[in-house]
Amino acid sequence: MTMGPESQPGKVVEASIFDTVRVMKTVVAPTIAKGVIKRRASVEALAQHHGLDTKALRLLQDLRRKYGNGPLLLRFPFRSQVLLLDPSHVAQVLSETPVPFASASKEKRSALAHFEPGNILISDASRRAELRPVHEDALAANDRVHPFAEHFKNVVNEELQCLLDNPDGGVKIDLDWDKFSQAWFRIIRRISLGDAARDDERLTGDLDNIRRRANWGFAAFTNKRKLESFQAQLERYLQNREEGSLVSRLPNSSGLDLESQVAQWLFAFDAAGMATFRALALLGCQPDQQSKAIEEANAASADHPFSRAIIIDALRLWPTSPAILRELTKDHQVGGQTFKKGTAVIIFAPFFHRDNERLAFADQMSPSTWINNESDLSAGLVPFSAGPAMCPAHNLVPMVASLVMAALLSKATITLVQPLLDPKALPGTLDNFEIKLRLSKQTAGAE
Repeated sequence: MTMGPESQPGKVVEASIFDTVRVMKTVVAPTIAKGVIKRRASVEALAQHHGLDTKALRLLQDLRRKYGNGPLLLRFPFRSQVLLLDPSHVAQVLSETPVPFASASKEKRSALAHFEPGNILISDASRRAELRPVHEDALAANDRVHPFAEHFKNVVNEELQCLLDNPDGGVKIDLDWDKFSQAWFRIIRRISLGDAARDDERLTGDLDNIRRRANWGFAAFTNKRKLESFQAQLERYLQNREEGSLVSRLPNSSGLDLESQVAQWLFAFDAAGMATFRALALLGCQPDQQSKAIEEANAASADHPFSRAIIIDALRLWPTSPAILRELTKDHQVGGQTFKKGTAVIIFAPFFHRDNERLAFADQMSPSTWINNESDLSAGLVPFSAGPAMCPAHNLVPMVASLVMAALLSKATITLVQPLLDPKALPGTLDNFEIKLRLSKQTAGAE
């Protein structure tokens, strides 16, 4: 399929003012409006009902036909950005992170500094080299099944049994985002910080409030008082580490700003909860696929390959980090074009993940893509990013999410009540705040 002419070596291809405005209006503005750090439910609903993510995809396909596959320079008023349109360029940029493509872009630093100022994501290359092993060790980045998997499984089963215990004794339970997220965050606090954090809703609430402020990035000053209060709450758990928690795997050394590292885990697990709820919605409208997941859920193993593949595919279908940002630390070539030091790079994940001009399964669930991996760089499919800066929780998150799915599916079947989904033509946006599921509990003696 012809995507347009390749750019000439060395020549920077620049979008017209008209097309730059179109990208700002159709891609950038809706992404920012939805909340890049803390989702705004009202805008997510707007995006779903008006197909905003699909419109963004169509625009980028149009730009690819018009300008070719090469990187496209957009001269925004606040600063120029390079938009990638080819999977091979995505592979190059992510593989060459953090040098010369730094992950700590100005935009990312302005947002994350509000609640995790010393985090690895906004650190320079030397600091990243110091912090990366800390995250990899605690999260067991290279292990498909975390060493604490059995403990995590027990936590998940306990919390979801509370969810399934219907006070009126009925066998059907309606599950919306509010109910699910409350159980989810109890699980995450116990897994991350220990059982003592189970009911620490203040911690989660304070982080949410700071993250809402972080949505404004440069436009809002850091609230140092709230940040210090939040960090003090985290420090108590770091000072009294419970065996079996993720923080118990952190080193006992100063100078690592562990509060900032743990804040990122709690932030990222929020997005993981959204993906898990969407994965349950996918199963709720596809009984045949749900049957496979139920069969797997009843196995004793903590590894659930089919369920974890569905989680990863939910992240492909509806990326929780739609814009992957990088910034050049020196002059460098991408796709035959030379860009100067300081140039920002945008990888708009939904464009690559849902590109129906390249992918036959773009708008359908495709768990087979993820049975043995968490990314496909050659196709630009990067639910957990890729390369040296790949999310260190790329194994942990699918494992925890699949444990949650297994705990529910071993006790109940799931029906998607809202919204209506066509499995053969899934929407560009699925608002997790709007999803409603019905759980039909298995009765005693049922086969």
